[in-house]
Amino acid sequence: MGSNFGGGAVFNGASPSSHPQIVARIVRDYVPAGGRVMDIGGTAHGFKAQAVLPAGARLVIVNPEPGVGADVADTSHIPLTEPPFDLAMLFGVILQLPKEIVREIFSLARQRLRAGGTMLVADPDPTGVAGTIDRYSKAIFTPHKKFFVHTPAETRQMLADAGFTRFTDRPDLRPAFRQPPYYILAASF
Repeated sequence: MGSNFGGGAVFNGASPSSHPQIVARIVRDYVPAGGRVMDIGGTAHGFKAQAVLPAGARLVIVNPEPGVGADVADTSHIPLTEPPFDLAMLFGVILQLPKEIVREIFSLARQRLRAGGTMLVADPDPTGVAGTIDRYSKAIFTPHKKFFVHTPAETRQMLADAGFTRFTDRPDLRPAFRQPPYYILAASF
């Protein structure tokens, strides 16, 4: 996983992790007592700060950026001998990564999920007017960073390539009235 993504991004107001009621819904739907959550690209100030986890549940932040409160820098640093995760999440991450790295992250995360576990992917939807404006805004206001366009269909295909077989759109996890709107996919196997 490359560096220079995640954490303190200017454009994360539409992320599910920025809203306590959405975080509570994610915890309710995907995190059992004693469960494990892998927040790929997360920070100590994002989902972790908002989440009230069930008894015995643990959240592991995976992020290569220094100073964001990560537990490990890369998913590959989590031993396969550790108990599997119930939920893996990538919120506002894949737009900062090329397809080959996204595929690798999806594959590594799937290896660490329990059978029936879920991968939640939320990213700005590049389709439509708001997505187009967001892409141009990023190019203008953050010219030092490169952004990648991954449509919902392309993301679903990359998840399928990594071995996920069941997909559910979760627009109910998208905060209301936020721009750019995120697409949110739940994938399992």
